[in-house]
Amino acid sequence: MKKTLFAILSAAVLNVSAQNSYDPLRFIDDDVVGTARFVGMGGAMGALGTDISVISTNPAGIGLYRSNDIVMSAGLNTIKNKCDFGGVSVNSDKTSFNIDNLGAVFVSEMNAGALKFVNVAANYRRRNNFANRFETAGALVNDGLHFSQQYKLFELYENDDMYADYLDYTDYTSFSFPWLGLLTSTSGLVDENGALIYLPDNPDGLYPTMMEYYSKEKGGVNEVDVNISCNINDRVYLGLTVGASYVDYTRFSEYSEFDEFNNNYYTLQNNYNVSGTGINMKLGAIFRPFEYSPFKFGVAVHTPTWYSLTDRTSATMIGTDGYAFDTRDVDGYGSDCFVDYDYVTPWRFNLSASYTFDRYAAVNAEYEYVDYSSAKLKYTDGGEISPLNEDIEANMKAQHIFRVGALFNIGDNFSLRCGYNHITAPFRNDAVKFSMMYTDTNLEFTNKYETNIVTLGAGYNSGKLYFDMAYKLAMQKADFYNYYDSDYYNPCGEVTAERSSFVFSVGYRF
Repeated sequence: MKKTLFAILSAAVLNVSAQNSYDPLRFIDDDVVGTARFVGMGGAMGALGTDISVISTNPAGIGLYRSNDIVMSAGLNTIKNKCDFGGVSVNSDKTSFNIDNLGAVFVSEMNAGALKFVNVAANYRRRNNFANRFETAGALVNDGLHFSQQYKLFELYENDDMYADYLDYTDYTSFSFPWLGLLTSTSGLVDENGALIYLPDNPDGLYPTMMEYYSKEKGGVNEVDVNISCNINDRVYLGLTVGASYVDYTRFSEYSEFDEFNNNYYTLQNNYNVSGTGINMKLGAIFRPFEYSPFKFGVAVHTPTWYSLTDRTSATMIGTDGYAFDTRDVDGYGSDCFVDYDYVTPWRFNLSASYTFDRYAAVNAEYEYVDYSSAKLKYTDGGEISPLNEDIEANMKAQHIFRVGALFNIGDNFSLRCGYNHITAPFRNDAVKFSMMYTDTNLEFTNKYETNIVTLGAGYNSGKLYFDMAYKLAMQKADFYNYYDSDYYNPCGEVTAERSSFVFSVGYRF
């Protein structure tokens, strides 16, 4: 019976879609990650080139190389979160270590008239690092107003006319009701008439006064870029990069509400993993318009990344009586529910300009544009997942990224670097996690605002062997919501996040 049930459930889930519109958006972000030289200049090297990390920003920058290069970089990353929710402030942090880049450039000098060099390069980079730990807690009573995630649970029942005495395996196999509603029922949070006995305005049930939330994240997006570029008469540089990405992201979260007076509670636990692959292309050009001037400007365009992804999810609801129901119990073997889908990120456009002051200094400024609202979630057969794409269009907006970096050479061997990024918010002010697919059992979401990044770096070059180091500090604010309900008050926690990185590189040019 359970084997048959799970087979039917799996077929239903596969036709549902990704869980929500928020989770896939994390794969659009492109952090300042790469060599310590690149990070020290805030990633602003699009028109300067001659660093392997520009393979992923402006591919034409590889065309400025005149010698072979092999480089490896590693980073120590720490994120510190502070959340103020309902009068309670909670701090949390997470430290991780990553190999940020490993790559090589091979130069071929040509004797073909205007064609001076044809270069090829390959580079691995840790495009995104999702390692994070987040905690918050706070009061559920404010100025006489009571608010609770249970209002959202009640809305699921009310909208779907879901009553406890009708719930049986037929309801599961027909996939007629949201999984979160089914979890609530099977965990004993409803009475014999199907009413939520713990609704905050029910004086005989759970009267929640406090909530706690915890999440732990790991994984990232790794990308391998392969590049071919050329130098035409030392005036025009062209490049093409093909990138292949691998995604592996895992999150465990736990949300609880407590009745401090009656010692009652309920807890919702969620396990979520997404994995898959993607492919993209990047085209770039750099021009030196004036023969006797070191001024250069660059343009680059990045195609969307076409991801093929698989979500794996499970959830557990624990009621006051201690009875827990786990969605993995449905098949009797502890398997997660899963769904395959495609995700298409937006186009990305980059403009850059640089100027070199003899051998003493160099500066580079960049502007990048990406429209988050144009991202698309699709079924594996190519059809769009309309409800979630409508959410993306309603919640997201265009993001503008400004980068500036400077390099100062001290003597023949030492250099100092600095950089700054300003990244506008990708979310609209009224963004909410609205549409819920049947498999979506986590109600929380976070709206991120603008980001400011400052970087410092230093390097030593012995002629062939070189060493670089950099420090990066990214500062961002966000709003954390433990749920969204259109009919009730929606509290949020104010989040301050600081992500710092120490990056070290060692390379050899020959």
